[in-house]
Amino acid sequence: MNGAALTVAGKPDRLVQVTLGLWFGLLFIQPFEKFVAVKYLLMVGLLIAAIPLTMRADVRQRLFSRNRVLGLALAIVVWCIAVSAASPYSADSLHALSRDLLLQGELLLVGCLLVRNVSQARTALWVIIAGFAAVSVLSSFEVASHLLEHSLSEGQIPRSHKSFWGGYATMASFCLPLIIAFAVSTATSMWQRLLLGALVILGVVLTGLYGSRSPLLVVAISVIVLFGLLRAWKALAAVFLVIALGAGWVASQSNLGYLEKYRSLAQTDTYVTNQGLSLRLDVWSGVIELIEARPMLGYGYGWKKLAWAINDGGYAERWKANDPGKTAYFLGEGELASYGKVNPHNYFLQVAFEIGLPGLLLVLAFWLAVFWQGLKDMVRGPVESQRLRVVILTTLLAYLLCNVANGFWVGGLANMACALVGILVGLALNEQPAAAGESK
Repeated sequence: MNGAALTVAGKPDRLVQVTLGLWFGLLFIQPFEKFVAVKYLLMVGLLIAAIPLTMRADVRQRLFSRNRVLGLALAIVVWCIAVSAASPYSADSLHALSRDLLLQGELLLVGCLLVRNVSQARTALWVIIAGFAAVSVLSSFEVASHLLEHSLSEGQIPRSHKSFWGGYATMASFCLPLIIAFAVSTATSMWQRLLLGALVILGVVLTGLYGSRSPLLVVAISVIVLFGLLRAWKALAAVFLVIALGAGWVASQSNLGYLEKYRSLAQTDTYVTNQGLSLRLDVWSGVIELIEARPMLGYGYGWKKLAWAINDGGYAERWKANDPGKTAYFLGEGELASYGKVNPHNYFLQVAFEIGLPGLLLVLAFWLAVFWQGLKDMVRGPVESQRLRVVILTTLLAYLLCNVANGFWVGGLANMACALVGILVGLALNEQPAAAGESK
């Protein structure tokens, strides 16, 4: 049955190979903040290649299987289209749908329909790891060239969306848990583990130099949960030792330059006060005000219109007169909010803003179904499939943790998360007939 997905009458199935090749290409390029045009070219190519595949009986059978995750994903898509059509900013919403939601749908569906064995799933994970490795090496050159001429005490290492270094820590908070889980959970050779170990060390160093606190927390929590799932108590103790040594080193330094903010990780106020959360309480409060005005339908798919909703709803004038905290973030020095420059900084608030509270409930149900699917299948089936599910669930946990203080409802992290969900469902669909046969 697995071979049927790749061969037709004993010959390689070229259409499947091309589709998987485009899918792998999209996965490889997701860790890069650059090459947007290439991403969309691959997206269009994948759409063209995938359409004829849906005409095949075995693919349609998987597509219309009674899988709860797929059903909820379809419900989210239908709801996104409906509320976007009803949005006061429908043109912007429909454009975002054709760009972002379509890409996520492709990545999820190809994983569901074409990943039919452990080997394909492993290859997909290796492709993501390879993309992150390439970004890490390129970023290390950018960082090293700066540090050759400047010290850390002189200020933050320059970064922008034009550089490979830009956004690195965010990507690392997703990819490092994946790499660590892959190295310790799956069957890998010694040299592969050495390469993965070297990549983890490089990634942790670069993430530390980035100066953002939440990525290090996400990686630490995800790894602790990983070893808890594996019941690897010695490894878990080693993780706590490494964290303690890192905290001790930070505390012992007299001058960390722009990395001084890491000292605040040991302070309770960092997690409960507006100042400690980088003014996010003001941000979240402002977004909640907008959600309360359109709780059922939201403002349509796409977060960049948040600025328009603020300006058109009269919030800019009100906040400027009475709320300096919201004014500082949403308006800055201007009179009005600028399109695409302010976002909710929380995944769940962003979803509610875009597609309303019913949409948020669908998304929450989707993630509950994903984790239930993965945890349920972790206790049965082939051992290597169970291990891959540990890797995927650990990475998806990291993704959700990243979204507490950020809104990665779209973008590279969201795209890779959708692909991982697709792999999870694809493996489950592949094992269902075998399980049914055994029960008979």
